[in-house]
Amino acid sequence: MKKYPINVARLQMVESGQFIRRFTLDFKNSGLDAATDVEFKSQLDDLETQLPGYIDALLQIRAKEESNSLKKLNTVRNQKFSTVRRAIRVYEYSDDAIEKEAYSRLAIILNTFKHLDKANYEAKSLGITLFIKDLRNAKNDALNVLHLSPIVDKLEVANANFKTTFDTRSATTISKVKYDSKALRNAIFETYKDLAGYILLMAKRKNTPFYSTLLSVLNSGRDYYADILARREGVNKKHKMMQKNELERSEEEVQEAVIEEAVLDNEALQS
Repeated sequence: MKKYPINVARLQMVESGQFIRRFTLDFKNSGLDAATDVEFKSQLDDLETQLPGYIDALLQIRAKEESNSLKKLNTVRNQKFSTVRRAIRVYEYSDDAIEKEAYSRLAIILNTFKHLDKANYEAKSLGITLFIKDLRNAKNDALNVLHLSPIVDKLEVANANFKTTFDTRSATTISKVKYDSKALRNAIFETYKDLAGYILLMAKRKNTPFYSTLLSVLNSGRDYYADILARREGVNKKHKMMQKNELERSEEEVQEAVIEEAVLDNEALQS
């Protein structure tokens, strides 16, 4: 009997909460009665008491990450909108009559949406969609006359990327209490470590169906997340190896070039 090995310190923040929750859920679904072992129940209760606060702390981290991601995506679409606006204005003083007419039509649309970049997130999303629609529907195919479809397409992609992230952001109400996620993680994993050690000890000493099943419950989540870490580490190692090989190839190419140059210089001297 043994605990499945896993380095929990390598779990990402969100994964760490899922890891602890996985154990508590697996235990509830096992049909075992925690009251069978008073000491085990006490440690399990301690773990479950800490879990809600830790989950709240992780949700705050996730919400902050989502907020930062939205800010970046919003900046990108602002830049794309600005690019479209500047590209249209390039034709303001065109000498070509057809281009001048196309510019006039697009300039009217542009003026309608001139304050779009100052709108709130949702209003801007809808505004950009309407802006693009009006540009594409401008009379006499004005958008294509000025060859601006490619940059409008890029604005559409930037807006779609923002909307996807915005629409799938966490809908959970985030507590306003500020948590020390690092301290909470250390505390809950210290409890988990003691609990896991106790389960293994009792499984070895007692070797009864209760403790054998309890150890299996413990190992189920450990096995699952250890596999995730192993696959992630494998990808990282492969990436690092590729970088190393590329660097070695570059060094070899430089050495070969130096040798080739030396040989040519020597041949030139001899001739």
